Amino acid sequence: TVATFKHASYPQESVILTVRGTTEPDKIIVVGGHIDSVAGGGDNPAPGADDNASGIAVTEEVIRVLMASGYKPAQTLKFIAFAAEEAGLRGSGEIAAAFKKEGAAVQGMLNLDMTNYKGSAEDIYFITDYTNAEQNAFLGKLVTTYTGYTWSTSKCGYGCSDHASWTKNGFAASLPFEAKFNECSPDIHKARDTLAQMGGRATHALKFAKLAVAYVVEMAK
Repeated sequence: TVATFKHASYPQESVILTVRGTTEPDKIIVVGGHIDSVAGGGDNPAPGADDNASGIAVTEEVIRVLMASGYKPAQTLKFIAFAAEEAGLRGSGEIAAAFKKEGAAVQGMLNLDMTNYKGSAEDIYFITDYTNAEQNAFLGKLVTTYTGYTWSTSKCGYGCSDHASWTKNGFAASLPFEAKFNECSPDIHKARDTLAQMGGRATHALKFAKLAVAYVVEMAK
C-alpha cells in the first residue's frame, strides 16, 4: 500500500510504501531518504541529482527488485520518502516521533542520502555519529559477505540527515554515504547538482542498492 503523510506546518508531504510482513507484521524495517532539494536561495533551480534524487532512486530500485522477484518479507517493510529534510529534518522528525508515540517495533532504519558521487577511495562509508554502532557493523558485514565492494567510516559532526531523527527517537539507524563526509559531491545545494556532474550514470549508486537489498532481506527474515 502507498499513503502520503501530511505535515501540519508545511505543504510538502512525505510518502510511505508499506509491504506487510507475512509472519511478524508488527516488526518494521524502514528504508528511505528525503525528496526535497535546495540550491542556495530564491528561485535558483535545484535539480538535486545527488542530494537526494540518488538516494530516492536507490530506494525505488530496491522496491522494484524485491517486488519483481515476488519476495515476501516475514516482517513489515516501510519505504519512506521524507519531506523537508533540507528545512531541518522536519519530515523524518515528525514521522519518527509518530512511530515512537505509536510504540512501533522498528527493528532498524536505513537512510539513503547521497549515493552517486565517488569522492573517496572506498566504495561505501558508514557515518558513525548519530547512528547505531551495532547496526553499522552489521551493514559492514553485509558489504563484505554479499558484494565485492570496500567500506570504511566517517563522521558528519552533526545530525546531518534523516537518520538522526530516528536515532533521536530511540531507533537503530544508519547512513551509508557516498564518500568521506568532507569529500562528498561539491555540487550539492547548487544548480549544477545534475547527473551530468556524475558522469551521466548511476554506477556508484548501484552499490548502495545492492547493500540495501541485502539489508532488507537479512533484517526482515
